[in-house]
Amino acid sequence: MMNQPTWPKAFAYIGLVVMGFTLAYYSTAIATAGIAGRLLGTDRSGDVLTLGTAFVLVGIAMAAVFGFLALTQVLALTRKP
Repeated sequence: MMNQPTWPKAFAYIGLVVMGFTLAYYSTAIATAGIAGRLLGTDRSGDVLTLGTAFVLVGIAMAAVFGFLALTQVLALTRKP
């Protein structure tokens, strides 16, 4: 069975792209708190900084993957038969 492109699926992928960018943006606050915790001595192992960095990478990767899927859906829907 073929996976037919639809506009609701394309908009869902665009929504997931926005969620990925939002995750990457707000995880910079986590990483900044990790730097402050490391400097002030409240986070001796640097776990918060590592967590913030990991979330930045996950958010960017999520935005890239779903952006590609959204782009392929939109291109397939706008292509003339």
